[in-house]
Amino acid sequence: MNAYLKWPVLRYIVHGDNDFIGFYAVAEMAGSADLYDAGAVLRTETPLCEIPRFLPYVRLPFYATLLSPLRLWRYQHAYWVWQSVCFLALLGFIWFWPAPRWMTILACCWSVPLFDCFIVGRDVLLVLVVLAAGLSLFRRGQYLAAGCVLSLCLIKYNLFLPLPLLIVGKRLWKLGMGFLAGGAVLLAASFVAGGWNWPLRYLGTLRLPATTPESGGLPNLHGLFATQPNSLLWQAIGAVVVLGAAWLVIRRANMTQAFAVTLIAGLLVSYHAFFGDLFILVPAALFLVSAPTGDLDLPIGIFLLSPIAYVPYLLPKAPLPPASIVVGVLLLVAVSVMWKSFRLPAFRNAS
Repeated sequence: MNAYLKWPVLRYIVHGDNDFIGFYAVAEMAGSADLYDAGAVLRTETPLCEIPRFLPYVRLPFYATLLSPLRLWRYQHAYWVWQSVCFLALLGFIWFWPAPRWMTILACCWSVPLFDCFIVGRDVLLVLVVLAAGLSLFRRGQYLAAGCVLSLCLIKYNLFLPLPLLIVGKRLWKLGMGFLAGGAVLLAASFVAGGWNWPLRYLGTLRLPATTPESGGLPNLHGLFATQPNSLLWQAIGAVVVLGAAWLVIRRANMTQAFAVTLIAGLLVSYHAFFGDLFILVPAALFLVSAPTGDLDLPIGIFLLSPIAYVPYLLPKAPLPPASIVVGVLLLVAVSVMWKSFRLPAFRNAS
């Protein structure tokens, strides 16, 4: 089914004319002060693609250093090294994820966004294996180490903005200390790699129109309100609602639901996210399915794991903005948790 839905763009997985162009260009530029220079990035990318296009670098400078070994190979060889690393990251995610392994494998086989990650050459899997490894340490009680590992999620920090709510709401102070320690190391590495003024140049890149298009097909609040008047105002209001709902769940629900809602809310407030980033809903759904505690956990989790949830993103004209599906899922989980907490007051102290 995945191959059928993605048939028109399936050739990109072979030729490498996809987002890997940007990663390879950054690998070649690692160590220079031009990571956020649009002209320099475009000049480096142009020889790599059939149709010249600009893929701005939107990660932090330390990530460019991690990517720099890719420049040891020519583009096509480096592309298959990249795809191999992403596939190994997928196997690592399956191995570390705290759910029955057969269930995780089935979820990955069903996932249309996962297939998109390989077609488009995205790096979501590198973050998801970090998330899985960190949670594996967390389940074994190694909270400080788990926080240090989870700090590598700063590679795509926009997907994990509600994480402080989880740390504070569940009083995971050791996890937070590890995250701060790891984050401080990565921040220092960013200043070493990007120079003292990289934050200003980075903000300039984030403000470029090419960085995040105004599209109703994005899987977040930005996509939900992109075509509406006063979209930024509505996005701000939506972010308050989403984070408020996430906070209520984190405070009243058990740890499984709290982690799931943190991931869902992170996608919604991410602003810069695309179809492949929807794969982050797979671990959220696995949380709900593998240890359901609310009345709606199991049906919501199964829905998120099935390809049906993602078909609206592939339609040329969907009746509603596709991101409304993710918003609805978050609100349903929040309502389920609140309903159960009112019926069972002791539930609000679950952990």
